[in-house]
Amino acid sequence: MSPRHLTRLFAAELGTTPARHVRAVRAEAAAQLLAATSLPLTAIARQCGLRTTETLRQAFADLFATTPSAYRRAARHG
Repeated sequence: MSPRHLTRLFAAELGTTPARHVRAVRAEAAAQLLAATSLPLTAIARQCGLRTTETLRQAFADLFATTPSAYRRAARHG
């Protein structure tokens, strides 16, 4: 299967591209770590495959419309 065909099938079935799906899964994994641990953002970004805190922030903004720090605060208080 070609990458182009995979992208078409992915979009047809899931309504997104493979790259966006992977980024969302990584952001969701980061959200779980933010809520459950006190690991620094750099460690969480690396563990989830986002590499940098800036990439983590961008993924969070796209998926959750908030920052990782604000998400962590909210998860701990509510």
